Amino acid sequence: MRFVLVLLGLMVFGSALVVVDTAQRDRDLTRTLSEHRLVIQKLNVTYAELQLEEGALASQGRVDQIAQSRLFMHAPAANQVTMVSR
Repeated sequence: MRFVLVLLGLMVFGSALVVVDTAQRDRDLTRTLSEHRLVIQKLNVTYAELQLEEGALASQGRVDQIAQSRLFMHAPAANQVTMVSR
């Protein structure tokens, strides 16, 4: 009888250790998940900012301005345009 009680006590103690370990793992995973969610949120903000910047850099007015100032490009005169048709 005493052996059964000792064995039962050891099993309860072992079960308690498993519960504590599982709870700690859950806390660790929850903390990691929260950290990853914050990183995702920051990346989404950065991506949105980059999309806005890309839109500003690729605007037709800016492209025209750079083409004229840096590349010395200009719209052709009417006599320089050739129409090609099929």
